[in-house]
Amino acid sequence: MPEYRLEIRNQQLVNTDPQRRCYNGAHCKSELIWTPWKVLQYFKEGTSQGKMDKALTFWRELNDHAISQRGESARSEFRIVC
Repeated sequence: MPEYRLEIRNQQLVNTDPQRRCYNGAHCKSELIWTPWKVLQYFKEGTSQGKMDKALTFWRELNDHAISQRGESARSEFRIVC
């Protein structure tokens, strides 16, 4: 049976100014980029699909709350992969 895992990736603010200017923590030009996927949780062999979906829903709802409190820069993406 295949091994499943829950993965996450976040957004990271990157200074894209060619001269790398930064004044008091503010970049002249920057953008949000997605980080590579990393494992958040492994599932034991034989874990039901319902349990994995429940974990995925939990993390997405938690992230929705973080976005409502801290703004769009707190957005993360989640997926279950084999």
